[in-house]
Amino acid sequence: DGEAANGGFRYASVVGMLLYLSGHTRPDITFVVNCCAWYMFAPKHSHEVALKRIGRYLKNTSDRGMVIKPTRELDVDVYPDADFAGMYGHEKPTDPACAKSRLGFVILFAGVPILWQSRLQTKTALSTMEAEVNALAACMRELIPIVDMVKELTQSVGLQAGDVNMNVSVHEDNSGALVLAETLPPQFTPRSKYYATKTIWFREEIYKRGIKLKKIETSEQLGDIFTKGLTQATFEYLRAKIVGW
Repeated sequence: DGEAANGGFRYASVVGMLLYLSGHTRPDITFVVNCCAWYMFAPKHSHEVALKRIGRYLKNTSDRGMVIKPTRELDVDVYPDADFAGMYGHEKPTDPACAKSRLGFVILFAGVPILWQSRLQTKTALSTMEAEVNALAACMRELIPIVDMVKELTQSVGLQAGDVNMNVSVHEDNSGALVLAETLPPQFTPRSKYYATKTIWFREEIYKRGIKLKKIETSEQLGDIFTKGLTQATFEYLRAKIVGW
């Protein structure tokens, strides 16, 4: 809702450039750019203002980039997170898109972010735990090919699979999602039976590949920066953890 777009610039073109930038070197703008991309074909003036605000942020940080300082260990760390129906009732209570939960995650290899994502979930989650499980399953689909690729690359340079000391850890801050992911034999509760197939799939992959699930404090959850708007202090803290400044 709100005033019509002024049309002073090509909204879709600017969003396209920002999507390219956020997907390659600026994970700190991924969340806001994805929000603006939702209104690519029917923007309002408020969305134009949002793009200008992103532009001012980029201009003030134009001398910054991703500080890449890889560690010596072949560690893969994953930080999935979800925002359960974060926009519900914010503008229009009857808008079904506002009931969608958002998932976000970042995958770090040797301490360097190599893949990150922020998007709305395709299905409407009915609970916080379901939203977190959806985020966990989505990041696992991206994580498994990366783990396989690392093993293939290490073997191509003369290292055997047994010589590669690779630790893969998934950092989750939702206790319910952790219990579902680690329970063997596969079980579900009356609330989780609707998405049991997802938990069974990534539980099998977790145990088959020796992936560790770790409980993490919400304040240290790097995925938070990809799922919701944060206070300046929290945003800058998480940004420093991911991009190094």
